[in-house]
Formats: sequence, structure tokens, C-alpha cells
Amino acid sequence: MRGRLVSLSGIDGAGKSSQIKLIQEHYKKQKMPFFYLWTRGGNTPGVEVLKKFGRSVAGKKLPPSGHSAKRDQIFQKKWVQRLWLIIAIIDLIRIYAINIRWKLWSGTVVVCDRYLWDTLIDFKLIFPGIYIEDWTLWKILVWLAPVPSVEYLLMIPIKISEQRCLQKYEPFPDTIERKRDRYKLYKSISTLDKWIVIDATQSSEAVFSRIQQNLP
Repeated sequence: MRGRLVSLSGIDGAGKSSQIKLIQEHYKKQKMPFFYLWTRGGNTPGVEVLKKFGRSVAGKKLPPSGHSAKRDQIFQKKWVQRLWLIIAIIDLIRIYAINIRWKLWSGTVVVCDRYLWDTLIDFKLIFPGIYIEDWTLWKILVWLAPVPSVEYLLMIPIKISEQRCLQKYEPFPDTIERKRDRYKLYKSISTLDKWIVIDATQSSEAVFSRIQQNLP
């Protein structure tokens, strides 16, 4: 691959968006083509198109996006959960294995706000009874997705995350309980050697200085 792939992970409020802007400026100074990508499994463009089509056909039988009692009731059905996951993973394969690889082949710097591990955590929180990492389809996604040149994990305490999230707009915010469960999962993966773990309670400039040391 002629391009470079950089991923940033972490709980809400960790400052990923701010750091991505600084990374973009860094590569602009080097006159390198830059592409930003945010992904959340189940909310990717292909899935959104299917949702719109389904709602146009089914009308009010399908609930709107976001948390609702009707949506929770529908998602209690195992076949709905599995179908939703299959569609979500297939669209991620399209994005990661085709779109990102094409960008990298063309020499573009691709910076991902959230990547495979973030999506896995999302799936574990939404469907705790399904071990998605054991699915063949998930393993195919992991195998086909390009490995980042560098992976950063921005960590902040859960209390700071909650404070920062109150100051910004979240269309579908987590409950307090889910925020804490999400934090525990990020904390558990922070011990893996794959990450460059950064204390994101520091100033934005200090965090970027740490990031810049390892930018490819």
C-alpha cells in the first residue's frame, strides 16, 4: 500500500475529533492527500440506505432511528439481531476491504475515527449474548480489513467522559450504565500491545505531540 492508515479509538469525549484535525493539518503541510473516515457498525451508508428503503416499504411498522421501546422490542428477536449484524458486517467489509484499500493504493493518508475494535465493542454492548468475534463473517472482515500503520487509543476516566459529553451534542447518547460498560471494555483492551495508549486528560497540544512522534 502506498498510502498510510491511522486509527484513533477511545470512549466519547476522549478528544479524537480534535486530534484528527491536527493530524490533517500535519499531512496538509506535507502536501499529502488526506481522507477522514468515521464508522459505526449499523450506521454506515449502505445500512442507512437499506433502513430508508425498509421504512418506505413498511411505513410505521419500523421504528425510527434511536432508542425507543418499539425498537428494543423488535431487537429482542434473535433472528433480527443476527440479520442486523450480518448486514452491518457486510457493509463494513465493503468500506474497509474495498474503499479504504483503494484510497491506500492511490497514496492517500486515511485517518479512521473508530475502527474494528470500536465496532466490536459496540456489538458486544448492543448484543451481549452474541459472541460476534467467533463468527466466520467477522473473521473475514478482520482478515480483509487493512492493518493500520499506527493505532492510537485515547484514554480518559469515565467521569471526565461524562462531563465532556454534556458539553457536546450526541444524537443517540449512551445511558450512564452503557457508558461505564463501554469504558470497562476499552480499559480491558488498553493492555494489548497493538495500541499506543495516550493519556487524553492532557492538553490537546500535549496529546498531539505524543501522536506526532509515531505518525508514519
